[in-house]
Formats: sequence, structure tokens, C-alpha cells
Amino acid sequence: MMRREITSVASLREGLPSASRSSRRGLGRRIPLLLFAATICFALTVLLRRSNTKEAVAGAADLEAADQRLLKVLVKTKEAIQQETPLEDIAAFADRAKVLMELDEFGSKLNETYPRLNASTKALYSRSVYHHHQQLLQSLYPYINKNPQMPRTLSGLRARYTVPRGIIVPVGNDQFIYAVHLLATIVHTHGVNFPIHVVYAGNDDLVPEKRAALRSISPNIDTVDILNYFDEELVGIHGGGWAIKVFAILASPFQEVIIADADAVFVQNPEVMFDDPGYNATGTLFFRDREIFPGDGQVHEWFHGVMKGREPSAQLASSRWWTDMASREEMESGVVVFDKRRTSVVYGLLYAGWLNTRVVREEVTYKNTYGDKESFWMAFELCGLPYHLDREYAGIIGQLTHTDTKSHSIDTFIQSDHLFHLDHKGRPLWWNGSLFQEKRVKDR
Repeated sequence: MMRREITSVASLREGLPSASRSSRRGLGRRIPLLLFAATICFALTVLLRRSNTKEAVAGAADLEAADQRLLKVLVKTKEAIQQETPLEDIAAFADRAKVLMELDEFGSKLNETYPRLNASTKALYSRSVYHHHQQLLQSLYPYINKNPQMPRTLSGLRARYTVPRGIIVPVGNDQFIYAVHLLATIVHTHGVNFPIHVVYAGNDDLVPEKRAALRSISPNIDTVDILNYFDEELVGIHGGGWAIKVFAILASPFQEVIIADADAVFVQNPEVMFDDPGYNATGTLFFRDREIFPGDGQVHEWFHGVMKGREPSAQLASSRWWTDMASREEMESGVVVFDKRRTSVVYGLLYAGWLNTRVVREEVTYKNTYGDKESFWMAFELCGLPYHLDREYAGIIGQLTHTDTKSHSIDTFIQSDHLFHLDHKGRPLWWNGSLFQEKRVKDR
């Protein structure tokens, strides 16, 4: 038997700052990285006894490889926690988020990548990865905590996702009449029988009488106050608004989730979206906005600057929004679909949530884009995660306009603000704007 001394990374937890309110933007104590690396080398030692066999040699090789890789990841983690990122540098923030994903990948694939490590060493590595993952998660996304004194873990957040499928409809008092039609159509016309959550933001956002009326449409409908889930000081969604969507998605118990604006009108069962090949490939389904306002370039100039030095994904590289500024908006967020069983999707949503937190959206995101809509695909793009946008830009649906034409003639000109979308087979699927000719003028 030979005795070998192996350096462990587990004691790094002593060198990392704990997440607190003061670290909300990812700030940590400044500890020089050379000292940090020296701490790693001086850390807790593990004495392993191995027989001098081929298996022992292979195990030693696995151990050395795992040590080297984890050391690199933890150095990156330390940098990510200590880095002072300007708020407007959302690409640098995304790079820090990628380190979080790298930690997760190392831990989740430990058995697969290093099968010859013994159980005690794997347990040691797993504890170290878990601890540092939690440190970085809290540094990047403190908004996920309802109570800062009881920080959530990623596994704790995902443990809520126990219901196979569901629909979310954010509704405030002003959207009540739209929601009645949408919910009745989904349940009674299309026969959807899985849970539907009507989400609101505070008792005054959707009054109790209207909540009760919506619940009366079907026993599958429940009403949920999103303010019960996240740090309101950071997310700032009391009273509703665009930003409510991503937080409703993250908080919901649904593994596969459709979120629809209250004024959406489905002409098919919305479940067909779960069969979309792009959704099944990526765990996301986004719909394009109208191709209007070409060359309205502030958002394009801004995002090209954000992407400087980064290779656009195949999805972005093929987009007319990216290549020739064909439209001011790329995405319509009236309906979006996510598969939260996929780790990549949850990480993309966490970053999209950060883009929609109060300070970030007021100072960066909504200053450069129109509301929340672009934050979804931009989050996945910047984090290097796969996502799917449907092929075609949105169409319109409305009435023929020229009233002086003969009754038997057809006028091909339509003026409307109702966006119209097709499914992956080219069939009519949904539009927004409810049934009003102009939803802002309720008597038309």
C-alpha cells in the first residue's frame, strides 16, 4: 500500500464572502487571486490509501484531472463574486452567470466524467461545488429570496416544479374583462384541463371580487399573489406591469409552462405549442413581433455594442432584426413557452429575471427596449443558451378598411394593431388585443 497526499479544494468556503444585502450587485471582499490560489494549495488535505494496481493508477488520474478542473472553476467563481460589474455591462454579468452554470455542470457530471473517484472524494467535491454555487447564486441573483435571512438554493427553487404542465395569465384590474374571455375560451372551447394560475401583484392589483369571479370559471383556475415569492425591494413588481411575467414563470410550480397575456385569443388549443419542434429542441418557444419601424436603430446599436466580441448564435445570426435592422422589436412576449425541467432554461430565466429587476430594468433594459419582450431571448443569447424563435414575423388580423367599396368586392388592405401568429405547421394559433377592434377603446 502506498500513501498519497492530495490537496483538496473544500476549504475554499472559508475564503469566500457570504452573500448579504451588501453583495446584491455581485460585490465581494477583495482578496488577491494569487492569495486565493495559495489558499487552495494550502487547504484541507485528504490522505488516500490506494493499492498499486491499474485501477489505482486510473483513479489517481481521475483525481488529478478533477482537482485541476475544479481548481480552475473555483478561481473563476472567486473572480465572478469579487468582480465589480457596471450595471449597464449586462454582457459581463452574463459571463459571471456562465461560471454558475459551469459549476453546476461539474457537480452534476462528476460521476459520469470521473467514474473512478472513490465515494468520499466525490462527496468532498460535491460539498465544495454546492457551497460555492450557492455563494455565486446569491451574489448574482439575490432577488430570488423572499427573506434575505433564509437564502434560496437553486435546488430549492426547482423543487417547487412538481406540476407537469400549466398556464399562467397575469391579470390586473384593467385586464379583467380580457381575462374572462381568455380563460373561458381555454377551458370551455379548447378543453384545457391542466391547472391555470391567474397571477397578480398585491391585493390592490386584482381585487378579491374579480379574483373570485375568475376562479368561478373552472375548478382548475387558481389566483396567486406573486408578491409572496421574491424580494419586492429588488424586483419591484407591486401593482403589476411588464416585469411580472418572468417572475411568475420562475415562481410557478409548472414544469412546462405557457404564459399568456390576458388579451390573448387562442384559435387552437394552446397545448399544441408543446409539440413545436423548436420548443422540443430547446425548451423555449418565442414568437416574433411585427416587422415594423425598420432602422429605428437605438436598440440595434445598443445590443450590437452589448454583443461586441461575442459570436452571435445561429438563431441570432439568421435574424433580419440582427442583420439589417428590419424591425425595431424582435420578439412579442404576449405568449411564451418554457420547459423548466431543463437546467439551461432555468438558468436563462434567472438571468432574464435579473434583467427585469427594478434597478436593472429602469436603468438599462427598459431604457433600450420596449418593455420585457426582448429580455427573454437576449438573456438566453448572452448566456450562450439555446432558444427558439418562430420563423415568421407576426401578421395582423382585423377588418377590411375601405367602406366605399362595393359589397361584392374584396379590399386587401387591413389596418389593425392585433398581432396574429401561426403554429409550426402554418395554421392560425393566436392573436393579441382581445376581441375589441381597438382594445384601448372598449366600445369598438
